Amino acid sequence: MEQKILIDSLDTALITCPKCGNKKILQLSEYKQVKSLTRIKCRCSCGHTQRAVIEKRSGPDQDIRLAGTFLAKGKTRCSGKMTIKKLNSNGITLKTNTDRKLPPGLSLMLEFVLDDPKQSIVQKEVMVLARSGRYLTAEFVSKNHQDNLGPYLFFNKLYM
Repeated sequence: MEQKILIDSLDTALITCPKCGNKKILQLSEYKQVKSLTRIKCRCSCGHTQRAVIEKRSGPDQDIRLAGTFLAKGKTRCSGKMTIKKLNSNGITLKTNTDRKLPPGLSLMLEFVLDDPKQSIVQKEVMVLARSGRYLTAEFVSKNHQDNLGPYLFFNKLYM
């Protein structure tokens, strides 16, 4: 039996192993999907293999390009430039300028400039969910957007 996997607005998909219950978040920005349905074969660390259907949700796919920088917090010391590709009230998808390994669970400080009339500077802390090549998907540590990001998300219909 095929498992149905939905790609969310940040180009991530959650795969769950039916045998052991292991969950894995995949970052799929690198893969340009032409079809709305794609069949794949998944292999879990427990050895179980299953077939899955990746389905991209229909609707407006708003790609944005906001420039900024990131700084890794904790044991991993890394910083660099980034381009934000997708954004909503829950999280962010970005492309970094480095191939350095930024593992899931790592905390990053982001600073980026919005493309609003004031050219507002936003500083946010995020937690990395998934990584594929130079693409990262991260969720905001605080969902409270009282700064300039809140109105930006509201007026651009990016609230989830």
